[in-house]
Amino acid sequence: MSHSFAWTWLVAAVIAASTAASLFRLAQLPALEAAGLRLFVAGVVLAPFGAKTLFGLGRPMRWSVALAALALAVHFGSWVESLYLTSVASSVVLVCSSPLFVLLWEILSGERVRRGQWIGASMGLLGVVLIAGGDMGLHGPTALLGDALALLGALAFSVYLRAGSRARQQLPVLAYVAPVYGLAGALLLLLQPLVGPPVWPLSGAAWEMTALLVLLPTLVGHTGFNNALQRIRSSTVAMVALLEPLFAVLIAWPLLHTLPSGLDVLGGALAIGGLLVFERGARREGAAPEPALD
Repeated sequence: MSHSFAWTWLVAAVIAASTAASLFRLAQLPALEAAGLRLFVAGVVLAPFGAKTLFGLGRPMRWSVALAALALAVHFGSWVESLYLTSVASSVVLVCSSPLFVLLWEILSGERVRRGQWIGASMGLLGVVLIAGGDMGLHGPTALLGDALALLGALAFSVYLRAGSRARQQLPVLAYVAPVYGLAGALLLLLQPLVGPPVWPLSGAAWEMTALLVLLPTLVGHTGFNNALQRIRSSTVAMVALLEPLFAVLIAWPLLHTLPSGLDVLGGALAIGGLLVFERGARREGAAPEPALD
């Protein structure tokens, strides 16, 4: 793959991933069902690439895949629910803050944390506080719960990255994501009846949105990010991926007729700026945080 083609796919991946928030809203399905269908159908589509590999794995690797699937299920389940409780801008910015939790894992692991990472994390947390405060003032505690769920999604994604790091080093991308998607999707679909009745049969519009969720943010977005890593530095991919909240808001404007508030803009700018500073500090250390592949 040429360098120019890798960049073309990376830009397409960012735009494709940015459609997820609007598509979930337009699907008008319960959160766990919407997220579960997206992941399970993607897992089925990719099964020919991953099923044989999964059966040949040893027990430790299977546990890694299972833990990654559980974390991914929590990530999507909490994030999609947040989309129904708070604004698209708040939800997407907060769920993209998973690099901040990388700092937490590094501290707990006794790893060295550079000054740039502390500065970036502080900026990001201030942005999160501004977003939460603005949402609380405009929409009340419901929006605040949505913000909390988006942050839970960010935390779960950081767990997903760490849980799957060993498996991703030993397995091809599609062989890894196929079972993880399938298991995470099945878990969410099984949990949906416990929290509320699923919508069935699905309307034609719901199936269309689900198909678009599988095609755009999952197959084009996720695959594009991972394939870009073959020719583009991971730190650069992570920085480009931070444009996702901007594209998500621009896409939601005509589709959902929503615009961010002033505090959303200020808090989002601080959060994204903080993530850029954090990423730069991590890059100097030699380990950049990975993009949130939603």
